[in-house]
Amino acid sequence: SDEGVFGLRRAFRLAGARTVITSLWRVDDAATAAWMRALYGARLLDGANTVESVRRAQLSLLAARRGAGESVHPYFWAAFVASGDWR
Repeated sequence: SDEGVFGLRRAFRLAGARTVITSLWRVDDAATAAWMRALYGARLLDGANTVESVRRAQLSLLAARRGAGESVHPYFWAAFVASGDWR
């Protein structure tokens, strides 16, 4: 199928997932692990909604990379998008 990520996203939604977070491109493993820790920390520990959790994860990763003197190119933090129920 030529649907790619859109078909996969739809499959998860049809299976009952309320929110699906997908990447728009191949991602760096270490940056993704840090991003996911920040995302789930905001979502599960702080009770933030999905949109706010994504925002916090992006800002957290940017701050950590700046602090470590690493690249803050969007490749490392901007690949992820949430779709569906954002509560």
